[in-house]
Amino acid sequence: MALTGATGSLGRAIIARLAQDGADRIVGCSRDEHKRAQLQAEFSWHPHVRIFAGDIRDERRLVDLFAGCECVVHCAARKIVSGHFDEPREMVATNLLGTMNVLQAARSAGVRKLLFISSDKAVHANNPQPYGLSKALAETLVISENARCFAAGLRCGVLRYGNVLSSNGSVVKVWRALAVRGEPLPISDRRMTRFWLTLDQAVTYVLRAIGDLRGGEIFVPWLKAAPVTRLLEAVAPQAETTEIGIRPGGEKLHETLVSEDEIRRARRRNDWIIVPPTDTSELWDRSSWLGELVPADFRYHSKTWPEQWTVEELREALGITQSEFVASSETS
Repeated sequence: MALTGATGSLGRAIIARLAQDGADRIVGCSRDEHKRAQLQAEFSWHPHVRIFAGDIRDERRLVDLFAGCECVVHCAARKIVSGHFDEPREMVATNLLGTMNVLQAARSAGVRKLLFISSDKAVHANNPQPYGLSKALAETLVISENARCFAAGLRCGVLRYGNVLSSNGSVVKVWRALAVRGEPLPISDRRMTRFWLTLDQAVTYVLRAIGDLRGGEIFVPWLKAAPVTRLLEAVAPQAETTEIGIRPGGEKLHETLVSEDEIRRARRRNDWIIVPPTDTSELWDRSSWLGELVPADFRYHSKTWPEQWTVEELREALGITQSEFVASSETS
């Protein structure tokens, strides 16, 4: 397996799971030399893990890296919602043109399956939302690629999920660092709700999606939601907070994992929602996707979603112990 964005939280976790399970060949690439060296050292014990220098903006390099790999997981992206609101070209160069390079390189290298990691930000992405818009269009690029690559034996699909607890750049890490220093914790808007999952869950969904992938579908796992204030209570219930307002770049109050248009063809299969493609060409597999059609009134919206994380579940998922709260309260 080959992974783009291998030094990110998800990439590292996938490599760790595959290495633990005894995978024969694991190829990761990253353009960050420092993180790449750290990751290579971390898995130096595994004879079949190789972390190469590589940038998804360089298609020819990707062809070399993907050679001999059966599967590619495309994790690399610019992800911070407010990070590029005033320079959308960077989102285009990485999230769109980079994805096009990954697709072409996978086809040229003879890869059999490609899974693109997307986000709930891709649903109902409106201007000005350079991150969400770039993810939405990248999803379209990946799905439509099947019309060109299906005959060559490459199948491309999408995995779309919500916010990963304690990933790099997660608000949890920001809050915990500020709480240790006794500083107020910023919160954009107390009304906000989000879908949350653990990093371990994300890896499991990636590996399952690869196994189930037929080509052209979007996999959406059945997740739990919670208000941001509940996550704050789980992380630092004693901390002072300050409301800073909605961040630029298209930050939303609530998130949606399946759009109303997608609901018309979406199917429920176990703990997946599978969204088949709208169109198929002569080269696509036209047999029906497994699972029951979801009800027409189904809504996968974080504000109204009935399956919710509790404070205790969030603390357990984050590995927060009661002793940490006792210590923090004594310090304050």
